[in-house]
Amino acid sequence: MLKAWKRTLCAVLVIALLLPGASAFADASETHTVLENLILLVDGSEQKIVKALHYAYGNNRYVSLRDLAAALSDTDKRFSVNITGDQVIITTGADYEPVGGEGEPFPNVDAGASYTTRALAQNAVELDGRALRYLSFFGVNTASRQDCFMSLKDLAMQLDLDLAVSAGDMTVNTASGYHIDLEELENEGFYYEIHSALVGDATTGLMYTGWEPELSVPIASTTKLMSFVVIMDAVRDGEITLDDTVTITEEAVKLSRTMDGVIYMETGWEVSMSDLLCGMLLRSSNECALALAIHTAGSEDAFVERMNRKAEALSLSDSAVFYNCHGLPVYTDNLAATKIQNRMTAHDMFSLVCYLLRTYPEVTRITSLKLAELPTLRTTVYNTNPLLYNLPGVVGLKTGTTNMSGSCLVTAMETQDAQGQVHMLTSIVFGAEDSATRNTLSEELLRYAMQCLREDSFYMDGPPLSVPADAETLIRRVLEGY
Repeated sequence: MLKAWKRTLCAVLVIALLLPGASAFADASETHTVLENLILLVDGSEQKIVKALHYAYGNNRYVSLRDLAAALSDTDKRFSVNITGDQVIITTGADYEPVGGEGEPFPNVDAGASYTTRALAQNAVELDGRALRYLSFFGVNTASRQDCFMSLKDLAMQLDLDLAVSAGDMTVNTASGYHIDLEELENEGFYYEIHSALVGDATTGLMYTGWEPELSVPIASTTKLMSFVVIMDAVRDGEITLDDTVTITEEAVKLSRTMDGVIYMETGWEVSMSDLLCGMLLRSSNECALALAIHTAGSEDAFVERMNRKAEALSLSDSAVFYNCHGLPVYTDNLAATKIQNRMTAHDMFSLVCYLLRTYPEVTRITSLKLAELPTLRTTVYNTNPLLYNLPGVVGLKTGTTNMSGSCLVTAMETQDAQGQVHMLTSIVFGAEDSATRNTLSEELLRYAMQCLREDSFYMDGPPLSVPADAETLIRRVLEGY
């Protein structure tokens, strides 16, 4: 599925320098990216300079890692930065060794001069031995030393910084860490780039906060969570087993050859259930979902009937409607040929995820994998969920994107409350304008949920969902070999 930001990554950015003074920057309409010299105050002390790039829009800041490391070098929030080739290694609590150019502002230059960086990309950035999956810029600083520019918001979350920015000034309070004031964020338009969102605790059924949680929206490939539930119900009822070998049909092969194909298939291939389930959940393979649907119910139409019956059985709203097993758009069979997509509300998805995690909890043993070898499909698949890297404790669940749905992400995260009890937090973001927005907003919602869990506070609540007493964990052999 085509993502708008991938097209952006192909461009090489030439950035105009039009700085009459510190914290001034060029009109965003003139260039893709403009420059700024941020005035930084650390614990209210002396002013320091941190260079920043505004990507595409004003205030969408990416700041110099070297400048920030140098500015915090004498504080409890100090960190080191080592940039070698295309690899950035950040180590918290370590001393930063200057290389030159730190804290030096972008110079005033005549209009027409330029500063060139590589394209905005998901570069190799490692924090305390953990690989991150954020967009960043590589470039050189004023001393011609290689530097990396990361989003101010991403750095605040990852480095646990109590950080504020206003009108070109930035402040850091090292005595405290990153904290989310949701009311303030809402007033600043936190949710305006998405269709709907919700975050809650799947363990207790409590919902902490939401944005348009009852709005019916297209859900793209997050559909595959319902497909997984229906497949596992069939296993529970003895209709199929996880030891089955699935014969790939012509329908699945045809889908694999379209623009929405993910994994190449041939008619008649004998494929294991485990490979198909991992292909569906990790790589979001539409053809794997279709092959599983046909094997489970005999046809996709019959499988979709089961999906809609399951939605009714779970008491989801009338907004929960499924037309296929994978979440791609389909056209109605009439003169108008209207494009339709599977739909649901964020509240519906939360209910579905609560049921899934309680009834078939070992699904997270699949969705937490970063990659898997699928021998019967002759391929290796990688997980499409970036929060597996960016937020410790994340164990799934599913991404999704179509032009109509926007970028969607349903996330499950295992954490503990103040008493040490384990909880599974769940965030749902539907309709973000791009994957970077989707990822950052999901991470912030989960961090907010952790605050609520540990402070025993929340905005919304609801009764825990009931789960059949005889529900069993049936994923016995899905993970063999992974």
